[in-house]
Amino acid sequence: MPAVATVGNRAKHRPYMVTATFLEGHEGTGEVLRTLDDALAAFLDDIWQSGELNNTVLMVGSDHGLHMGLNFAYLQNGRIEHQNPFFAMSVPEHLYQYAGDYWAAHEEGQAHPLALNEQRLTTPFEIHHTFRVLADWPQFSSNDWTRSLFYPQKKGRTCSEAGIGASFCMCKVQ
Repeated sequence: MPAVATVGNRAKHRPYMVTATFLEGHEGTGEVLRTLDDALAAFLDDIWQSGELNNTVLMVGSDHGLHMGLNFAYLQNGRIEHQNPFFAMSVPEHLYQYAGDYWAAHEEGQAHPLALNEQRLTTPFEIHHTFRVLADWPQFSSNDWTRSLFYPQKKGRTCSEAGIGASFCMCKVQ
């Protein structure tokens, strides 16, 4: 994690993107994964305390859920976990407010789009369009905006509508 902080310190006055890949989760006991806990907590605390989150979009995700151990091998919950990767996003207040205002101008009385999307079927395609909006900010394409996480995705969306193949569909609705 110190390398991530170093990149951030060098790029104070220009946009930058950092990706970090960790393979610690690729063992069956979870013991190795726990070695990241303190470093990740310290990193998150540092960027919070420094004020960087006031102008930073932070996305944390995984390529898949748990795929080793007894839970995965013998329980339906383990198979569901495997096919549903973790994703969390933190956005600065000004961007959160902009997304809410943009949505309110089009759909009065609705909840915030990021809140709505927490319980809706989203995919890496929406994350891709979110990156495109951020890369072009503030001159983003309205097509990218409506396909991003900043815009509410359809309620009751099916796997087929979202482009999710049958073997990965957890709701089994095509």
